[in-house]
Amino acid sequence: MKEQKRISTQKRVLYNIFLLLVGALIGGLSGFFSGLGVFENFSWSSALNVGLLRQFGRASLVILYPLVFFLIYRTRKYHEAYEKEADEEQNYEWYRLTFKNLEYAAIVFNISSAIILFTIFVGIVFIGNITNHKSPLQLSLIDYAIAFLYIILQAVFLKTVQKVRHYKLSAFPTTEEIKEFVLSYDESELQANYEQCYLILFNLNQRLLPALYIILGILGAFTPLNVVSGFVVLMVIHIYINLMYYPMVRKYFK
Repeated sequence: MKEQKRISTQKRVLYNIFLLLVGALIGGLSGFFSGLGVFENFSWSSALNVGLLRQFGRASLVILYPLVFFLIYRTRKYHEAYEKEADEEQNYEWYRLTFKNLEYAAIVFNISSAIILFTIFVGIVFIGNITNHKSPLQLSLIDYAIAFLYIILQAVFLKTVQKVRHYKLSAFPTTEEIKEFVLSYDESELQANYEQCYLILFNLNQRLLPALYIILGILGAFTPLNVVSGFVVLMVIHIYINLMYYPMVRKYFK
């Protein structure tokens, strides 16, 4: 078994002290500027130009949409070559490229989904707060075009997954569907996904979410921002992640 590299206790302590010092420095600077009245006229829209972020999200989709279609095209091309190739060595190469491009397409597609949700809902909520008109009909033609293209992209992506994975995945899959879909992976790919999912959950649970609590605490203490809703969302996500370990423990150690 490959020996894992471990950080010494001394380095671990120094690392945590460094994080504490950085947090203290940020808190101290925030308190200093707050005492000078820097944050008296602070507003969310001035600190983060939400309209500009929304435009940036739209612009990024101009790159992400074609990239997903390109990766889907490569996936289908390599998959066709894989099904026709007789040579075992070359066949494996086509197999590797097929699934590599499919997974890249999935990553970019999911990032596009996050950006689309941001641009549309921010358009409804934030712009609605400014105009006192929260009707989704106030969205621009660009937003409707983005949503329409996304529906087409999703259909093409799911058809490609079905063609390559030999599994029909619905647009809104249930938990059981996802379990069956994941179990259709080959053993090595399934193991890689298990490891990565564990690392994602660990980093969320032990690092990212606690760090966000601290950041929100600093913002709430030294700026006029109301961060209570942010704390509620963080708490719900944090509790959910840990509660989802219960079925695993119950099933495995029954």
